[in-house]
Amino acid sequence: MIKLEPPGEGDALRKWRRLRNGTSLWWHAQSRNKKSVTSDLRRPEGQEIVRHLARRTHIMIENFRPGALERWNLGWDALAAENPRLIPRTTSRAA
Repeated sequence: MIKLEPPGEGDALRKWRRLRNGTSLWWHAQSRNKKSVTSDLRRPEGQEIVRHLARRTHIMIENFRPGALERWNLGWDALAAENPRLIPRTTSRAA
């Protein structure tokens, strides 16, 4: 599994609650067996990283507010057009 994180500090969970060697213990539990990739989705280069990963994966899980990925042209329709085998799973919160 690959976890996409924003540049800079990365996922906020990295600094949440009790830290060990500067990283949250919760991060170690939640992110075990995952590889992390940093990408700024607001930039074309970051968006291309997502497209590259989507072309080579089977399942995509996202947790942005509804419509966020569509604004970056990374919504289901755009990614499924590049990889028809892609299976979506959304965990989006209500807007």
